[in-house]
Amino acid sequence: MPWIPDPRPPFKIWVKPEQIAPFFLIPHHPYALSLLLKINNGFRTEVFRRLGLTGSSGDWERLVRGVIQEFEENNSGVDLFHFDSDEDVFCVYSQYIDDLMLLSKMIRAACDNEKTMGMYLNMSEVAKA
Repeated sequence: MPWIPDPRPPFKIWVKPEQIAPFFLIPHHPYALSLLLKINNGFRTEVFRRLGLTGSSGDWERLVRGVIQEFEENNSGVDLFHFDSDEDVFCVYSQYIDDLMLLSKMIRAACDNEKTMGMYLNMSEVAKA
């Protein structure tokens, strides 16, 4: 059987690293993109602590679930994003490359405001109930 080339062209990452730092993107050409955050860098740990949490990868997943809920409501998508975090690294990934890049900017923007972070954490809790 002859080798058949993959028809999917390599994707372009249009989000600049400085727009989402300290989060960073890892491409898995041509199929998926991951957004990661190293937990040991302590990003927004003080905010999580004020909200009664620790800033663990599980806390980040909870926050991002709230952001995803809003994203899906505004973009009529469901199950676009998946988590693959461990103790040291928060990770959300998707085969929907552009959607993940948009989500990465939403997550980073949410981190600039403690009230917004709290709102997304609460949205995630309500969705689970």
